[in-house]
Amino acid sequence: MKTKKSILNFITDVIPLLIVSVLGIFKLKLFIQVLGDETLGLYQLFSQIMVYIALVDGGLTSAVLYALYKPNAKKDHKKMNQILVASKKTFNIIGIAIFSIAFIVSFFIKFFIKDCTFDTSYLMLVFLLFSLSNVVSYFFVPYQVLLEVKEKKYVSNLCLQIGQIMLSALEIVMLLKGFSFVSILIMHAIVKLISNVAIGIICRKQIKEINFKSENPDYKFTKQIKDLLIHKINGLIGSNIDILIISSFLGLESVAIYSVYNYIVNMIKNILGKISSSIIAIIGNKNEEDKDGAFHIYLELNSLLFLIAIVICVPLLLAINSFINIWYEQSIATSSLVALSFCGLLFFFIIKLSTTTFVTSTGLFKETKKCAFADMFINLILSLILVHYLGIAGVLIATVISTFISEYIMKTIVLYKHVFKKDVISYFISNVKYFVITVIDLLIGLGIMRLFTITNIFNWFIIFAIYTIINFIIIAFVFYLLGSLKSLDRFNKLLKRGA
Repeated sequence: MKTKKSILNFITDVIPLLIVSVLGIFKLKLFIQVLGDETLGLYQLFSQIMVYIALVDGGLTSAVLYALYKPNAKKDHKKMNQILVASKKTFNIIGIAIFSIAFIVSFFIKFFIKDCTFDTSYLMLVFLLFSLSNVVSYFFVPYQVLLEVKEKKYVSNLCLQIGQIMLSALEIVMLLKGFSFVSILIMHAIVKLISNVAIGIICRKQIKEINFKSENPDYKFTKQIKDLLIHKINGLIGSNIDILIISSFLGLESVAIYSVYNYIVNMIKNILGKISSSIIAIIGNKNEEDKDGAFHIYLELNSLLFLIAIVICVPLLLAINSFINIWYEQSIATSSLVALSFCGLLFFFIIKLSTTTFVTSTGLFKETKKCAFADMFINLILSLILVHYLGIAGVLIATVISTFISEYIMKTIVLYKHVFKKDVISYFISNVKYFVITVIDLLIGLGIMRLFTITNIFNWFIIFAIYTIINFIIIAFVFYLLGSLKSLDRFNKLLKRGA
């Protein structure tokens, strides 16, 4: 039953994501055509700046969630009320603080943009409107956390996803009608407010034993801020430095180019993230307690993820530039090196999921702090150097290198040392064959694609759909010959047991 629920959760989570992703492809094209690539770059820059301002929350959402688990298990509603009242007051203060900081930052936005052509007052207005749409959710965090603790996260997910679909659809309509950037940002704030208000109303109706009233609020969860903040800072800097550097050194047009590639890659990342969550849930149902059994699952998952990485990233690398050229009608400058770098990032994102999953499930947060610091340091230093020589590609290559060193090598070493207690060298050596297969597959693909001339989106779709299917069959057969598909048998058994 739990496995079926996991699959059902995956389906209900992915379908709205696919709808939003497809709408996003049309929205991005319209955004560039109607408002221009500089405005798109500005929008992406705002997103990155807000990520850093949001550090104010210190990761408290996780702290509140953990604090509620114990009283919820004991059905101690009085204690839960005390924690939730404290969290509500805390997040109200955080929401006000973040908007206040955003107001101050708005005076300095122009300094993050090379050769800025926008008026300062306009920059301040649109940034504050953008900030408002992001701040709204902080006043409703306790409701989302409570629903998650009560195993009703699907309620908040459904409200937010419906809101996101409405937001994307309305944005497309507004762009077609020629509405301004200011009007679109106001619409964002309204839709997000409605979505979050709906969450609050439904939460209060479904969980009536919690009234969010208490004379003795419990603020103990705030003691976890120190450890949570360190991880959050490391993660945010390591993952969100690219656009700030590109905007500062190359300008908003380069940010727009980066954003088009990044949207396509992130769309795939988000979908794979949902698949990863479902795999974790299925594995969890088996509940193997011995380390040796867990180690075999890890190796099987590792080989499966390499298969997924190859059959996705190689066709994507061959297809992404021609898609951008056709879809955006040559308005976005493409680059083979930028495409290769983005696909490299996606490749390592996929293959490191096995290590990331096991590190998270075993609680190796303290042991992996050095990995996060290394990621941040290497990424920042190399980005600042390479951006002058290779532009956008230089920033991306820096991220690929930092991810390879910190996530693929260092974090795997930590996992093997503290959990598996085995020789990690054999792991890296065994993976060499997968990297060799990737390179050979790419070289063959490059040779094949030279035989075709792609002139429209229909030809593009047909050619790459056929190529991707054939490529998948061949690579899967190679993995089968290597004995690297044992994970499929295990997952099939888990499905039958969990049914």
